[in-house]
Order: sequence, then structure tokens, then C-alpha cells
Amino acid sequence: MTTPTLETLCLILWPFVPGDLDRLAEILTDPDVMRYLPGGTPRTREQSERTLDFVVDHWERHGFGWWAVTLKPTGELIGWCGLKRVETTGETEVLYMFTQAQWGKGYATEAARASLRYGFETLKLDRIIAVAVPENMASRRVMEKLGMQYEGIAFYYNSNLACYSITRQAFYQPDERDKHPQRQGEITLHPD
Repeated sequence: MTTPTLETLCLILWPFVPGDLDRLAEILTDPDVMRYLPGGTPRTREQSERTLDFVVDHWERHGFGWWAVTLKPTGELIGWCGLKRVETTGETEVLYMFTQAQWGKGYATEAARASLRYGFETLKLDRIIAVAVPENMASRRVMEKLGMQYEGIAFYYNSNLACYSITRQAFYQPDERDKHPQRQGEITLHPD
């Protein structure tokens, strides 16, 4: 199956390729980036390679997944974002991870919004969730900016996590809390 490429105002979300391993492994060695991800510790190059293989396999098994997120002007890989099937519940989760240098710039919200749009428009999903370690206030703020509603603490990935969700109907309602209304625009979908 071919993974589509999404283009937003500032970002290009494209399929991971083997050539992304070096940069991805570099990102996944940062303790601050990894602090709130499963395991909570930096990953070795071998673990990063297994992660990349898992991402590719997820696309093949489910027909959706997460993309490499790059800056439009430079093509620099700055993280990932997309949709993941939660195997234990059958739900679909929006997830994101970015290099520390890109935190606070609105890229997580922009990429996650594009992923939600893809989920609702292309995949025809009715509801998408997001989860975070309760102390990860930056991630929770992204969820709120997306218009997601807090549902409470729930058990995912062998942890008690803050759970948020949004329905297709709620996604298309304007949200006055968004600080970057220009980033709510359409995404460009490149099928190859």
C-alpha cells in the first residue's frame, strides 16, 4: 500500500523511509523527548529501527498510521504525527512527538489537526482519542487546542493516562481557543 503525504501551512507529513533512521534515532535518544513516551527512556539505534519497522507495518496492517513530520522550507525531520490503532480497545489514537527545538511553535497542533482531518475525511472515523501522561501539560494543551474533550484518567499502555477524545461532528465546530486560526485550513493530500 502507498502511504499518502499531507501538506499543511508549515509542514509536510510524509511516509517514513529507511533513510529517516539516522535522524529518528537521534531524536529518540533525547531524554526530554522520551520522558513522556512509552518506556520513558531514550532508545538505542536498534530500538529506533524496530520502531521504524513497526510504523511501516502499522500502515500495511491498518491502512493508516503516522508520518515523518518535516519542515516545509528545509525538509528537516522534526518528529512524527498521525493515527494509531489501539490494539486493546480498537480505538484510533492521534499521536505526536517532536524534537525539543520545535516545542512551543504550534507544529504539534498543526500536524495533529491534519491527522484528525485525514482520519475524519479520508478514513471516515467517527471518534479519535489521545492519551498523555497526566503530568505532560504541553501535550494536554495540544489536545485542548484541537478541541478534544477530557474524559478522565484511563488505563492505556499499562499506565493510567489522561484521555481526551473528539468526534467528527465536534472537529468541524470552530474553537475560539485556537491561537493559530490560519493553521485550520485545508490539508493537501498527495496520494503517492
